[in-house]
Amino acid sequence: MVFKLFFKKAFLALIISMYMLNGYSQTLTVVGNNTGYTSVSTKVIKDVFKGKYSLWSNKESIIIVLPSSKAVNAEAVAKYLYGTTFSGMQKYWLSLVFQGRANPPVFLDSDDEIIEYVKENSGAVGIVSSTNKNITNTMKISISD
Repeated sequence: MVFKLFFKKAFLALIISMYMLNGYSQTLTVVGNNTGYTSVSTKVIKDVFKGKYSLWSNKESIIIVLPSSKAVNAEAVAKYLYGTTFSGMQKYWLSLVFQGRANPPVFLDSDDEIIEYVKENSGAVGIVSSTNKNITNTMKISISD
């Protein structure tokens, strides 16, 4: 009886772990265009995506590009950058914009759209799935802790 109960709990824990890994284990890559950075710390990149800076060190304006609610990695990005859900990320930005403390980010529906937008706009920075084949080495900004 004790063994059956232990087995059921262990099996349930395994199923929950597999579900969580499938939902949030996505590896993300930061991409940028004319940001002046090829490598940056986790803290700095999160501060950039939270609107704490308006200019890169090279005096280029920062344009934040995020996945929209239609993007497959929207929840993973929100969890990684803001520690919340996609809805929480939207609320965060609404608050900043309405307080006049930041320009609104650009929300796009797919990684390919984000990559294309970043390529075409100097100062733009976005975050996409690492598996995307359209990421060029010149766009990647490596994250160091």
